[in-house]
Amino acid sequence: MPKTERLDGEETPITETAIDSNPSPDQLPTGQDQEPNIPPATSLLDKLSSIGDFAMGLWQNFRQDNVTPVRIASHAALLVIAALVLILTQINLPTWEAPVLTTAPVPEANAVETAAPIFVREAVGGSPLLESGALLRAPVPFTQIPDRPREGVITYTVQLEDTVLAIAEQFHLNPNTIIWANQEDLSQPFFMEVGQSLRIPPVDGVLHTVTDKDSLDSIAKKYKVEVDKIVAFPANNLASADASLTPGSLLIVPDGDRTPPQAPAVARAPSAPWRASNFVWPAYGRITQGYYSYHPAIDIGAPLGTTAVAGDEGIVAVAGWSNVGYGNYVVIRHPDGYVTLYGHLSRIDVSQGDYVARGQQIGAVGSTGRSTGPHLHFEVSTGGRNYNPLQYLP
Repeated sequence: MPKTERLDGEETPITETAIDSNPSPDQLPTGQDQEPNIPPATSLLDKLSSIGDFAMGLWQNFRQDNVTPVRIASHAALLVIAALVLILTQINLPTWEAPVLTTAPVPEANAVETAAPIFVREAVGGSPLLESGALLRAPVPFTQIPDRPREGVITYTVQLEDTVLAIAEQFHLNPNTIIWANQEDLSQPFFMEVGQSLRIPPVDGVLHTVTDKDSLDSIAKKYKVEVDKIVAFPANNLASADASLTPGSLLIVPDGDRTPPQAPAVARAPSAPWRASNFVWPAYGRITQGYYSYHPAIDIGAPLGTTAVAGDEGIVAVAGWSNVGYGNYVVIRHPDGYVTLYGHLSRIDVSQGDYVARGQQIGAVGSTGRSTGPHLHFEVSTGGRNYNPLQYLP
């Protein structure tokens, strides 16, 4: 119902539309403040409901997004890298200081002598450092002793398959030196056997046992050397050429020579010249010892049991055991007067008196008698003298 307000005794009608529930500021009476617009209080249940709606919205967005294992792995890798960076930033790395090279102060210009700069190396580590522009040499933990010539006589025990040549090469000596030091009678063949002890001189030459009749002059003359060579050798302990000698003592005669005088050459029989290179090889193998005055034969190294054949036709003069070192051996006399000998056989296939043809099997290579390994000892002789078999082999 419309209300009326009286003004000056008159009532003026006022409609409801004329009154605004929220009048504008210019409609408020002067001097009055506008009351704030406070929304109604929100309850805890409304807040929880809002959070649930937000989470549901995120889930719906996540489901609508195209999530793949690759994306999940990449995100996980980023998280791991971030964790590693965080951990590494907490580690304090040690600081390394480079060695400092300092120099001595530079002398004044008016100094009499100018000293070279002195470099001082700071004590660091153990690795080589540059000093004066050069790489320091690392310390060597052992002492290197240079080779020195041997002065004394030593003893060597003969081993299986040893030969004079091999022993001489081992000690850097001439084969004659080995023979001269271990055999008195050089007119006899030299043989070795396993376990035998050999004297090994320090240098090429002769070992001489002093007798009561010896003097330095007589010894030097005997072995064709100068007295000064004998005196100068340290192991002899001689003060001068006039030094007295002790009977029974051993002297080393450097470059001494014990070669016996050679017998005059024996002329070959008229029917012999065609023999010059006409024997066949009695066995196949390598030569392990050559022909020398003390070894009037060649040794042909070959496996045990290798066939041994006659160098040429002839009559078997000897077939059996030797008491002078040959072991099982065979001797064949040939029609022209030549004689061949085959020693150290493991087996003999012929008998004395048999006639054998050229190249016929007579036995097998062995190591019987005074031998240090399987080989065939082969000799050629005529007119009572041995000759180098290599002169008669093709």
